[in-house]
Amino acid sequence: MKTNRSSAPKVVAAPADPFLSYRILLWLAVFVNSLFLIPNCLDRYLAPRFLFLSVALLGGLWWLRRDLLKRGDWRLYGFDLLLILWYGLNLASIAWAFSWSEAVFFSQKVLLLLLSYGFFRQCLHIDEAATRKTLAQITQALTFSVSAILLVQLAYATPQYGLDNDALYDYVSGVFGNKGLAADFLFFLLISNLLFYREISNKRSFWFGTALLLLFILILQTRTVYLAVAVGALVYFPLRAIAEPGFRPVFLKKILPAEVILLGLLVAFVSLKGRGDSLSERLNPLTYLNSASANERRFVWYITDQLNKENVWLGVGNGSWKFWFPSKGIKGGYRLEEKNIVFTRAHNDYLEIRSELGLIGVVMFIGLFVLALGAALAVLFRRPPPETAARLAALTAGVLGYCVIQYFDFPRERIEMQVMLALLLAFTIRETRALWAGGPGIGVQKQANWLFLLAGAGLLFNIAIGFYRVKGEIHNVRLMQAMVSGNIRQIIAESRAARNPFYEYNDTALPLQWFEGVAEIQQKRPAQAIEALREAYRLNPWSFQVLNNYASALAMNKQYRDALPVYEQVLSINPRYDEGKLNMAYTWLQLGDTLKARDWGSRIDTIPNPQSEEDRAKNKFILKQQAELFRYLNAR
Repeated sequence: MKTNRSSAPKVVAAPADPFLSYRILLWLAVFVNSLFLIPNCLDRYLAPRFLFLSVALLGGLWWLRRDLLKRGDWRLYGFDLLLILWYGLNLASIAWAFSWSEAVFFSQKVLLLLLSYGFFRQCLHIDEAATRKTLAQITQALTFSVSAILLVQLAYATPQYGLDNDALYDYVSGVFGNKGLAADFLFFLLISNLLFYREISNKRSFWFGTALLLLFILILQTRTVYLAVAVGALVYFPLRAIAEPGFRPVFLKKILPAEVILLGLLVAFVSLKGRGDSLSERLNPLTYLNSASANERRFVWYITDQLNKENVWLGVGNGSWKFWFPSKGIKGGYRLEEKNIVFTRAHNDYLEIRSELGLIGVVMFIGLFVLALGAALAVLFRRPPPETAARLAALTAGVLGYCVIQYFDFPRERIEMQVMLALLLAFTIRETRALWAGGPGIGVQKQANWLFLLAGAGLLFNIAIGFYRVKGEIHNVRLMQAMVSGNIRQIIAESRAARNPFYEYNDTALPLQWFEGVAEIQQKRPAQAIEALREAYRLNPWSFQVLNNYASALAMNKQYRDALPVYEQVLSINPRYDEGKLNMAYTWLQLGDTLKARDWGSRIDTIPNPQSEEDRAKNKFILKQQAELFRYLNAR
């Protein structure tokens, strides 16, 4: 009996997804990168995400190179050229930066912004629908993942501390470093949900996720994000109403009245209960200008302005603000003087870039946002199709919100924020491509292989930087643990193990040699302490803590005349540093000048109107030290 082969059913293989590799890299670059961490690093998120994204992009470049060469968009628009020049200036600034290791790290973050932006643009060019769909899925996954993490942390913190703002900093950091950065990221997720509204098939999921994001933004009490949300709403809805006639009745009849009612309720709420309670006070914009946070920012910005007057065009070099800032003195900054708080960021990206890259740098940086926003508005006012209008309105709100956030915060430092910015910029340029196509541009198809080679080399360099910084931070954590346990030998060993060409400082800009030097002082080995602290002084000559310990090591070695000018430098930076005044007094005493010793002892002062137990304990300790000094002087 013969089998009828023609009647047998045929198995047809499902067609392969030509966009699968791009989908995987999108998930890695946006979703996994935003949640990636290494718990035993000093900063669990920054260097680990720098390393992870560099590895992901390098793998993607290698895997997708042939397809990108075949199907990619190899015309550079005017915006692309400015972004490349911006990276070039960051690289060039390494030449005049104070610290090579920090300048390289900051500059290579810009490479990650540039390559992330380029990757998103290529994805949109190759398959825009698939890119939107994938990013919509990623946005929803991030929305609920981040919300779940915050919910767990709030559930832990709230029963013990309520919604106290300071407690939230310690216990509700999300996976971004602190609750302020967590709130920043929630804002970008909110914009992403708006941007991909049409691609999110389950609208209930969209509305529930949006409500969650707004609720957590409210609870996290970050005024910067409150302002970004307000600016975003004031821009998004009117722009859609102007550019999209079908949306206008909805805006006028429903959204605008709701906004007016909400604004009235908010004004009434903060008027009746706008002070004293943590959440209500932070909702009241009138309380901000008198807050400790605002006063501290004004002080930091004022000192930075003084620095900028001396370095007008090119600044002090990438990553160098935190070293130069104290050089103007920190007199007037209460927490900086009394609590040894160290500012490593200006909390204003524009001002910090102005300081590090000069007027040229800040004009280029602002120019990126001006070009993107100008193109979006130009297309919006040409009445594009409704879907395009809605997306451009969301993108405009997102880019403006980013501009607001970086006026008070430091998103350019964080890798996940740079990915979000790259996404916003890539989508803006995509939606306005017709406008850019008519402007200046360069075709680089013939140079594409060289561009791949340069990008690959840059990412390999990033991987080396990231590896060494992660390694250094792991040893730094062990160093901190050794300090707590008082293990002097381990402090010295971990300080040496942490140091490498790409990692020379801890997160408060203290050179790693400082820890070794302090440990050697405790071991009563002044020669070794001087050697370590002299190197720490070279790496950060404006840290009054480094200077004070260096001078103390010199004094311990009976080099009193050498120690005095260093102590003077300490007190020129921080005139209220009582430990430095005590050290000056004892140094003059060793030199036999009791009059100068008594004079410096009399300059010791306490914290006026101490508000905390910590302040009172500090005052008690200082007064005890002063009393012991005068008892010794009176006995001579």
